[in-house]
Amino acid sequence: MNADEQKKVRDAAIAGLDQAIKTWGKVRQVMLENYGMESRGIPVMDSATASNIPGHPFVDYGKPEATEFVAMVVDMRNSTDRLQNLQRFEGIEDGFQRVYYETSALLPALATTALFKGGHVTEYLGDGALILFKVDTDDRGQTVKDAYRAASDCVTTSRGIVNELLSNRFRLPALNIGAGLSMSHAIVTLVGTRDFMQAKAIGTCVWEATKLSSGVNAVHVSQKMRDGWPTGKVGTISFSKLNNLPPKLTGFSVSER
Repeated sequence: MNADEQKKVRDAAIAGLDQAIKTWGKVRQVMLENYGMESRGIPVMDSATASNIPGHPFVDYGKPEATEFVAMVVDMRNSTDRLQNLQRFEGIEDGFQRVYYETSALLPALATTALFKGGHVTEYLGDGALILFKVDTDDRGQTVKDAYRAASDCVTTSRGIVNELLSNRFRLPALNIGAGLSMSHAIVTLVGTRDFMQAKAIGTCVWEATKLSSGVNAVHVSQKMRDGWPTGKVGTISFSKLNNLPPKLTGFSVSER
């Protein structure tokens, strides 16, 4: 990322963290007593629901479509341990507040980073995000490269920006994340009830990206992502096959020489 992009990521992380600190001040007592939070769906607007899925600004009820995506899942490591960790840091009283602040800085940073390469967050997954890139059918290799570059920037530059911010504000130790990438067609449809609908992309790419996101500050990709890398443009990228994956899932760690 260039300096202007890094500034945008830093600004997004700061804005997210500042808002979290303000919100915590308002709900602190309630959250310390009870971590339960009410979950709400997205109401249907007429016959269609607004969507963040790239290429599908609105999804019609009962009219599913199939689109090819690269799915990227970015996930924080060991958030459960930190949630239960009662160690105190500057201005932080317990593990829940710590993870709330960390995710409030991290998630907007990840979203901003992905957007530079055309990736859109479609779901926030607690301490991570599902990000989709619509495959350019005229240049599928470029979509593969763009998605990988976004993932690499997330686990390196953007993670570093967030860790610097958290360290400066609260003396928190560095957080670690992993990114998984996969590519396939997915069904774009609405799920839920007629009163509360949410647009979702359902496909192999989402499942595989989720399973591949378990690395530590690393990018893992599926076989189809590896096969889709532009011919003759591997350059300084190398792929190492992963072990201990679920059955029928082949994945690779990616490194830059």
